[in-house]
Amino acid sequence: MVSKQFIKTIIEDYSFTNKVIKSDIEKDGSLSAIRTIVKNQLGLKTKQPFLIFFGAKKTKRYQELKKSNLDSLWQLAKSEEVVLQIRRKVDLSKVKELRKVMTSQDIDLPVSVLKVDNVLPEETRARLQAVARRFLEEIAEDPKGAAFRIPARSSENVGYDDNSKMVLLGSHVVDRQFRHLSSVKSVVQLTGLMRYVSEILDTEKHATKRHLFYRDVNLFENQRVSDGLIEDLGALLRVSRNSLNVIASAKGKVIGRMSFTEGGDRIDCTQGLGGHAITPMLDQIDNIESDAEFVLVIEKDAVFQDLAEDKFFNYLPCVLITASGQPDMATRMFIKKIHEELQIPILGFLDADPYGLDILRVYSIGSKALSFESVELAVPDIRWLGLLPSDIKEYSIPKSVLIKMTENDMKRAEDLLQEDFVKSRPEWEKQIKIMTETGRKAEIQALAGKDWRFMTGTYLPTKIDSADWV
Repeated sequence: MVSKQFIKTIIEDYSFTNKVIKSDIEKDGSLSAIRTIVKNQLGLKTKQPFLIFFGAKKTKRYQELKKSNLDSLWQLAKSEEVVLQIRRKVDLSKVKELRKVMTSQDIDLPVSVLKVDNVLPEETRARLQAVARRFLEEIAEDPKGAAFRIPARSSENVGYDDNSKMVLLGSHVVDRQFRHLSSVKSVVQLTGLMRYVSEILDTEKHATKRHLFYRDVNLFENQRVSDGLIEDLGALLRVSRNSLNVIASAKGKVIGRMSFTEGGDRIDCTQGLGGHAITPMLDQIDNIESDAEFVLVIEKDAVFQDLAEDKFFNYLPCVLITASGQPDMATRMFIKKIHEELQIPILGFLDADPYGLDILRVYSIGSKALSFESVELAVPDIRWLGLLPSDIKEYSIPKSVLIKMTENDMKRAEDLLQEDFVKSRPEWEKQIKIMTETGRKAEIQALAGKDWRFMTGTYLPTKIDSADWV
């Protein structure tokens, strides 16, 4: 009679019992037998659905245990200390249903708003030459009336459109006249910028905003001037910043179930722990492939790193993205590109405070500063997954990790309640009122006040399973 053989394992359960125990499991046992041992060892209820992930304690490379890979478990046990991680089984059907209500990419914009195009360098160059030629013709015909007619980017010409659910730029323009003392300097600076952008387009290179400023510091005087002129030029030509080949420094990162080609190189976003830097040269990204069910946009880099280290995307098939606070343009464009090409939902994971909602607003409806590019940057379909102010009570977040709202917090919250985009979203309005009524706010890291693994083991799986987003 052959004696039974056992392998030593560590069972980690941060989803139900918060226990870590050592257990012997019969070698070559069935998946059903292993599940029974886990249930008995942890005292799990019979009907609690769970998954088992296995991996080496040293390398922390975990994969879901299935009948098809049981041999891999036994092979691993020969040379490594094996860890079995117990995780909640999450129903992703409600996430998949979000695809059915996603807004069409073809949005009917009001006639009175400025529309910009994302075009190739050749088209941008043609528009640039046409504007310059028209300006020269006006100087020849009537020098006093010659002007660049630039769309006004003042707050009076920016508004929220409830149909498209975006912040858009109106059709009002401002004349910058060549012979007018108040604008002649600006005209000289703008024509200088046009020359430098034309050079960039001719060489098919990209330049940062900082690089453009240093092309002639005496002309622009400070970078705020050249940065503003870049936005003016995009609005004047009716093209996106990307079409100018002008980029801003990027700070976004991505990790998860996705791959793409970047400048001819294949990037596998499942590799590594720190995430892949999002390039500001989005025109160099193509051939995006993914089996993810959703994108999780995370406010804090520290939380992004926690989820990346746990390889959360192997547990729930997703892509993780962070801009480490207020989103930069490249990260917004990248998320928009994924949303349109993969047609998967975007979920926001931000602080439960007015500034977390401000960040969500930028991702969702766009920003006033770049309102003329909202169609290229905004994702109106984004859902606010957490941390919702209502979650503080719902998940019994300890009072010791809550923060008292300051006067500035309260004022910002009250200002948000007056915004049209909030009034059109009753659930957002409800969450803001919870903040003002309780006088308390919380950062995402407050979830660690429950337990270090509460965020990945309980909070996010439960929220996604129950479709608890707004």
